[in-house]
Parts: sequence; C-alpha cells; structure tokens
Amino acid sequence: MYKYHCQHQAESFAAAIIAVPKNYPLKKGLPENYCKQFAKLCAFAKKIYLDMAESPEKYGLMLVDIESKDHNLARDGYRTIHRFVDTLSALCFSGKLKNHKLTVSAETFNKEIKKGRGAVSGPVPKYELILSRLVESGFAITPFDGKPFGKKTDSFEVSFPKNPEMIDTINIYCECWDKLKSDRSSIKMLPKEFHHHYYRFDYKITADCENIPIKQWLKDEADYLGYSPELKTFALEFYEMSLNYKDIKFDGEYYLKLKRIARITQTGYIAMNNKVFKLALKISEPDKCMAVIEKLPEALQKYFARDYCRHCSFQGATEKYCKFRIQWTFKSKPHTGCVHACFNFSDFENVDAEIFWEILELQYGLKEAGK
Repeated sequence: MYKYHCQHQAESFAAAIIAVPKNYPLKKGLPENYCKQFAKLCAFAKKIYLDMAESPEKYGLMLVDIESKDHNLARDGYRTIHRFVDTLSALCFSGKLKNHKLTVSAETFNKEIKKGRGAVSGPVPKYELILSRLVESGFAITPFDGKPFGKKTDSFEVSFPKNPEMIDTINIYCECWDKLKSDRSSIKMLPKEFHHHYYRFDYKITADCENIPIKQWLKDEADYLGYSPELKTFALEFYEMSLNYKDIKFDGEYYLKLKRIARITQTGYIAMNNKVFKLALKISEPDKCMAVIEKLPEALQKYFARDYCRHCSFQGATEKYCKFRIQWTFKSKPHTGCVHACFNFSDFENVDAEIFWEILELQYGLKEAGK
C-alpha cells in the first residue's frame, strides 16, 4: 500500500512505456542497432520508475500524502518524477561523448540543472540524489561522492560499464528530442508537443515518423494512455469505421474538413490516479439523429434525457439567447443543452462503434468514401 501520491504516479510512468518494435524505421543517421539498444534503455527506465515507486524519498520526490485531495499538490509531486529524465538530459547537453563515455563540464551541468531546458525540463533540486540512484543502478560517475559538484570539480565522467552503449543511446535520445521540440511536423497525432512522451521513452522520438502508419500511432496511444483491452478495440473499430466516409480526417481527433466532430478524450485528475475516458460527439441537432439515438443502450440514452445548459454568460450569452445553446426532444420531453458540454459518453467501450457513426452520418450528411 503506497503512502504518497508520487508512488502510484511513478508506477504509472513505468506502465506507460510502450513496447519497442524490433525494427521500427529509424531517423536518418542513427546506428542500425539502435532499436535493440533503445529497448534496453526502456527496460532500464521502467526499472528506475518502479524503484521510485518503492523508494521515492531516495530520489528527492515530493512526498504528498496519498490521502490528500489537493490536486495542485498532487500535480506538483507528479512533476518531480520528471527529474530523472531531466538529469539525464542535463548530463548529455553538458558533456562530450567519446568511446561510450560522457565527459561533462561540472559548471555547465550545474547551470543546466538550475535553469532546465524550456518547455520540457525545469530546475532539478537535489540532483545528487538522482545521480546516487543512477550509480546504484549501474552508472559510473567519476568523481562523485554523493554531494553536489562544487567549484573544485572542473569535469566528471559518466559511463555505464554493464552496457557501454547505453550512454550513446541516451545521448541520441536526448538529441532527437531536442530537434523534435523545434520541428513537430512529423508528429501525426495530438498532442503535437509530445511532452510527456519524452518521459515515457517513446520510440517514435527516434523514429522516421513519416513511415509509421497512423493506425500504429493509434495503437501506441492506446497503450501509452492505458486503455483497457475493450477500449482499445473500440478505438480501433471507430477509426476503421471513419475510413468509410469522405472528408473525415484523423489526427487523434476526428474532423469533417476543419470541424471537429468526435474524439476519445481523457478526463479526470491523472495525478490523483483518477483517469477516465470519454467519447465526445459534436451533435448540434440531436433531433435529426433521434431514430438511431433511440437504438443506443439505455446507459447511453440517458445523455439525451437531461439538460446541460448552465445559463452562463460565455461570449455574451443571456437567458434568452446563446449561440451555443441547442434544443432537442427525447421521448416527448424537450431538453436544452450546450453544444460544448453535451454528449460526452462514458461506458461506451462495449458498444458497437458503427452506431455512433450512424448518428454522425445523420447529423452531418456524411458521404461514403469513393462516391
């Protein structure tokens, strides 16, 4: 039984490291054996995250009591898990690689640790704790006595004697990520910043992403986010159904030309171990689809049997008029809702994806592909 939020959070980081394909298409210039070496790095990273879950204080993680309901504190604790990868990044960006060893400038490393690297990493307090755990896990850092590097240390050397190529693998991963931050055009699915994938060691950061099929991206995202087997099956079926229609585009969300009409979205407070997935459909005229809506399981019909409008003042809305307010009639009873808040379905993963596309077909007059 865990005592702190950071423990189940670190465990979730380990679980989110997706399987590495044996021969994925590599970015140009990477060594031929990189796929195999990257799989070893992922196994090592998973081991570190699970060690964090067991001994978070040894990494200097923020120890928020697991009974705490403070979302902000839980989120701050979650972010301290990033220190592991941020420390690896600082080592790579402060050092020179030669013969499977990094010779690191202590002064540059201390600066990197203090400022972080933009949108990815932040300052890393108590980095000496991270380094100590790395040493216990197989790294060799010389000289290092378990304390922060002082002014008397000009440089230090980092290696991994058990598998010398591990240092090269980490260094390449960090370089690939640094390039990806400035050019995200090859990322085929939202979110385009790919931020958290860096900390979960996603192989696609080192891949020639243009040669990875969109369906593989979808499968990876399902595994990365932790879909249940039923939800993963539904997500793939929903995608396959989308291919039947003209003008439907998918990038993690479904668009009819430039209008988003559907997506599977993650809600809840992830840092609080409260992860929920919903199918969100954009239905502005439910009455057009009512014949199909009434075929839905009763658990999903309930979304059409209640009102959603909160009569807010968004963009000048009044009691009498709001451009986002929609109306429909379900089983002879009128209802009012907000087009942004309606029809975010839970408990949908065991329902045939086809029925949801029938609703969207009626709503938008979708035409079959090739016609």
